[in-house]
Amino acid sequence: MAEENRTADRRRAERRRAERRVAGPKIKVTKQDIMNVAKDIQWNGQLPNWTTVVEGREFPARPLVLQAAKVSDTNPTTAHEAVMILSDLGFEVRYKGTIIPPEDLPN
Repeated sequence: MAEENRTADRRRAERRRAERRVAGPKIKVTKQDIMNVAKDIQWNGQLPNWTTVVEGREFPARPLVLQAAKVSDTNPTTAHEAVMILSDLGFEVRYKGTIIPPEDLPN
């Protein structure tokens, strides 16, 4: 029974990841782009709800992705789309400080 539940959970998680890729944002960044921007980014304000951790430092998800993609802050990419990008690249994503597993991210 427990093994069936784990298998079903894995299938649901993979299906959600596939759905996110199809409907995913149009911004293209690499893991290295994110890491390069994280070295130089300065964030002095309060962290927003959605954040990510890069090399032990916590950053706001959307501004980090937008800077890595070299697009304007007025870009229509949402925080949810930014965390999908970060999660797909293998970064830890947090909501209000709580780690969110990739399968639980919003679509």
